[in-house]
Formats: sequence, C-alpha cells, structure tokens
Amino acid sequence: MMTKSYFAASVPDFLARSTEDILGRLATRVGSEHSGNETQQIRAWRIQIDLLKDALRNADNDSWGILLELPLLRLGRRIDTTILVGDVVACVEFKIGATNFTGADVDQAVDYALCLRDFHAASHGKRIVPVLCSDQACKSQLPENIDFIDDVSQCIRTNGEGISRVLLAIEDLSGGDQIDWQSYDAASYSPTPDIVTAARSLYSGHSVREIGRADATAEALERTANRLKAITEEARRDKKKVICFVTGEPGSGKTLLGLDLVFSGTAGRVAEEPAALLSGNRPLVFVLQAAIADDARRREGIKADEAKRRAQQALQTLLGYLKDHAAADARPPENVIVFDEAQRAWDADTGLKLLGRAKSEPELFMEIMGRLPWACLVCLVGSGQEINRGEGGLALWSEALAKFEDWTAHISEKALAAREGLLGFFDIASGADVSLVNDPELHLNSNLRAYRNNLHGGWVAALLDGNIDKAREIADEMEHAPALVTRDLSEMKAWLQTRRRGDQRVGLLASSGATRLVAEGVPPSPRSDSLETVVHWFLKPAGDFRSSNALETPLSEFVCQGLEIDYAGLCWGNDLIWDGQAWKPRKMRAPNWQLLRKDAEQQYRINTYRVLLTRARAGTVIYVPVGEELDSTRRPKEFDGIFDVLVGSGCRQLS
Repeated sequence: MMTKSYFAASVPDFLARSTEDILGRLATRVGSEHSGNETQQIRAWRIQIDLLKDALRNADNDSWGILLELPLLRLGRRIDTTILVGDVVACVEFKIGATNFTGADVDQAVDYALCLRDFHAASHGKRIVPVLCSDQACKSQLPENIDFIDDVSQCIRTNGEGISRVLLAIEDLSGGDQIDWQSYDAASYSPTPDIVTAARSLYSGHSVREIGRADATAEALERTANRLKAITEEARRDKKKVICFVTGEPGSGKTLLGLDLVFSGTAGRVAEEPAALLSGNRPLVFVLQAAIADDARRREGIKADEAKRRAQQALQTLLGYLKDHAAADARPPENVIVFDEAQRAWDADTGLKLLGRAKSEPELFMEIMGRLPWACLVCLVGSGQEINRGEGGLALWSEALAKFEDWTAHISEKALAAREGLLGFFDIASGADVSLVNDPELHLNSNLRAYRNNLHGGWVAALLDGNIDKAREIADEMEHAPALVTRDLSEMKAWLQTRRRGDQRVGLLASSGATRLVAEGVPPSPRSDSLETVVHWFLKPAGDFRSSNALETPLSEFVCQGLEIDYAGLCWGNDLIWDGQAWKPRKMRAPNWQLLRKDAEQQYRINTYRVLLTRARAGTVIYVPVGEELDSTRRPKEFDGIFDVLVGSGCRQLS
C-alpha cells in the first residue's frame, strides 16, 4: 500500500519486518523522489531503525502506529519519525552520531511539532511531544513533568538508549482513543508560509502551488495567480495596456500573489522578462530585500553585493521608481509592475510636494508605463489600511483611467459592490469612457495570515466598526478567542516568551499615536526610515537583542504594515478610547489629548489598529494599561473602558 510517509505501519508490523525490508522501502522512495548519493542517509536510517526497534519492544505497543520520513513541506522537509502513542503524537528528530543537543537541533524538532499542530489535519487538537535524539550523547534529559503550551510540549532530549524511557513517559500522558496510523498518514497538510519565507521560496524558483496550502484556500489563490499570468501574457501578445485590481482583506495573500507574478510567473524573472514589485512601504521592501539577498547568497554562493543588487532589482520603492522615470523620454525596463497597497496611492497635492508635479501617483504610473508598447500594472488593494494623509484610495485610479483611454481595467464585481475602501471608483469609472472587465478571480475571500482563526478579519472589522455585539457573535464561532487581553505588561511578555519556540517569532506592536505608553514602560517605535533597525527586528534570531523576540521595542503601524509575526503583543494606547457607544480617536497635543474631528483623520487612527490587530499569524495578546489617576493623559477610567469593550467583544482575559 502506497503511503505519504516513506514507510508507515502499525508498531507490531514494524517490529515484525526486517531492518533490510524497511531500509529497502525507504531507499526506493528516496530514489524515486530525489537524485544524488543517499549512502550516508541509508547508514543513518539503519541505526535509527535498530534504535527504534530496541525501544519499542519494551512498550505496550499493540495499537501504536509509526511513520518514517513523513513529508512536512513540499519543499523537501520530512519528519524523521512520528510515533502515535494512543492519542499523543511523538515527533522524533534523530541526529545520528551527535554527542550533544544543540539549540538549533532543539528548535528544529520543536518547529516540526508546531507545523504538525498548525497545518496537519490529523494533528489538530492532539497533544504533540517533540523529541530530539542525539544517539551518542552521554545521557538523556527526561523532565520530571511534560508540560504543554497550546498542545505542544517542551522538547525532550534523549540519547539512543533513552528512547524507550521517553516513550513510556509519553504513554503515561495518553488518555484517549488510539490515533489510526493510516488516517494520520493520509491526512492533508496545508502550510501557510509567512511573507518572508514565501519571498525567499518564490525567488528561488518555487511556485505558489509548491509553497502554499493544499486546500480550497490555496486552490483559489492559485486560480488568481494563473489568471494574472494569463492577463499578462494576453497584454504582451496583443500589445495592450491593462491594469488589474487584486482585492482582499489583510492577510488574504495579495502580496504573495504579487511576488509570484514577479519571481516565478511566465512574465517574471524565470522567463527573463523584467518585472518588479513596488511598494511605498519602505520597511517591507528592505526586509524582503535583505531576506532574499541573504538566502540567495547562501544558496547560490554568490557575493553579497551581487545578491543585494538582484534583490533590489526585483523589489523597489515606489518613490524611487517614479523619480528614476520622471523625464518624459524615460522608458522603464519593466513591462510588468506590481503596485503593493495601491489603495494608499497619493493624490496630486502630495505629488507636487514629493516630485514637483501636480499629478496623482496613479496618473504618474500610467503615464510612465504608457510609454511602453505593452504594459501590465497589477494593483494589490486591501481596504481599511489607509493610514497616511494624502492617500486618496481607488478613486484616484479611476480618475487616472478616465484620462488614459487606451488602458483596460480588470476588477471583480464583488470588490466594486463592497464599496467600502473603494468608494468613488465605480461612480467615476462607470460615468467615464473607461473599459472595465469583471474578473471574479481577482478578489480573495479568505485569510491566510490568521491560519488558526479564519474568522479573525471579520472580528477585527466588527470591533473597529463599534459593532461589539457582532464581534462577540463572531468570537463565539471561533475555536480560539480572537485575542487575549491583560492589564500587566510583564504578564504579556511572559506569555509571548513561552511561545517563542522553533522558528516562530514574537514581538511587540504599538500605535504611533500612543505617545503616553512610554510612561507604562513601552518605548517608542523606531521610525520608518530606521530601516536597518527594522530589518534586524524581523530577521535576527532569538538571543539577539535587536530581534523582535527580545520584546524590547514595539513597531508602529508605519513600520510593520505588510509584514507579520507569529504571536503579537499589542500595547493599546489611549489614542483610541471607547466612550461607551463608539471609538473616539485622539492625538496628543501636549500637554493634553485632543479629539480628532476630521473624518479622514479619525479613519486613519482606526485603521492604525486594524493594521496592528492583523499582524499576527497564530495569536495576539493585548496589553491595556491600568493608568494613573494623577496623570490626566493616562486616566484609569479610559483604559478600563477599552479593556471592558475588548472583553465584551470576545477577547479572553490572560491569567
């Protein structure tokens, strides 16, 4: 029987088979799926199988299951051994010949367990114990108690002789029905990569299909990716100019699609056709450039300067692009441009300030790309994320389309019908001589970022709309609370630290307008032009004080927008308070707070918290200060109101 794992069976069947038989099956699978000399791997497998047989003979294993080389990601990662002990999953990573337990090996074992928990259907709701076996280590390190955090325990370290004791300890944890090994092996695995991992993988030549999930969400994402490539190919073939609006909520995969088109599409780098993703979000661009350059340098063995140049060619800042092609005769090298966060395009007044030209950003782009024989401009649009003055939304794009009649716009009817965040586009475009094509596949409905809470985006929208009853109803439908909430900063940090395991990243977030958080021990965020600091925050590993994992410095909405971490600690300031009926956005005019009166300014502040509440992939904990009665800028009553409405909307108190 063909299994997903290279070998899978009941434990009694495993023990009954000869080591040579099992080795043969493993070697056959690895030979059919990979090329190269596997001699060293087969030697390691032989030792591993013998160690497992010795350990399992001493266990009450009649119903247990065992899987060897369970494929985890479609990019070549496999779990050495998975043992199904009753209703508990033992996830074992072997380091044959190793004499100690390194931090990197521990992280690898834990990361595999976390990936099973989050993305493997049959592991959902099961307790998982990561085990690291360095077979030549002097002694095992079996803890007195095996404790679980979100269904994954601490990593157990053992040498070869200690595996049997580890399995007996895991057996003591089991209290439910035995997991069926055949169903477990056949279960779907649906990974959701973070944007940094996705950028690295796409740049190295993988596709959305290879790095993405394996469910309906991924199928929809792939359909959109293929549709964008088809539109691009049609524009090239027929020498047309087209603009595509890809819409969806924060975390739906829009940037992933843009990276796919630029890096691995038929119009992108693989086909040696110039293409680039542009963003006005400089921190996003620099973080992705640094991640891609570092990966390319290590993977391809090229010099750092060359790796950096390639990354900068593929990912550019919007303002830099516009300045480079400001002259009337300047023809850009890229026929395909992806405009990230197109809803944040700036208006003519901002164009005059930045470039000395009273034209909006959409008008400048269509003018520049109009100099080419054909062009495809892909605009990634996320409603409710406008956070800067001068951001005119999609109305600016429709105004520009009305001026450039040789362009055709592709946009989904659903996006137009939603209106919110797209206000003005339909009214202007439908009243002008604009060629509009309804493209249903250009709207993304699901949320890839919040993979453990797919209703999270709807909850955030209801909360910030002030519809607390609706937010509570959505929260009640969720398997996990939409967020945790606490009044204790140290308690929040402790909770986050326990979740900094494997490759998972934690970090602090805070609104740029929450200036009085400094009195609560929360320092201000680095500025969006402190690019090296931001790159370190997102990319440096645990143990480096510059890393997000150090929990020393929060990032504001201007610095974290478009990026993501696994667990976020949001420090809620009193720049957005609840008056019992609605949210009241404020700004600090020292020495006092002042209510924001203009509709646009109010919306920017609310959108700030929309950005911050949607940065986490696995979970968010919110810190609401207690305040200080003697400080008029930190009144306890205001913070109490925030805390109460968050609890009322479905957040669970951290205790």
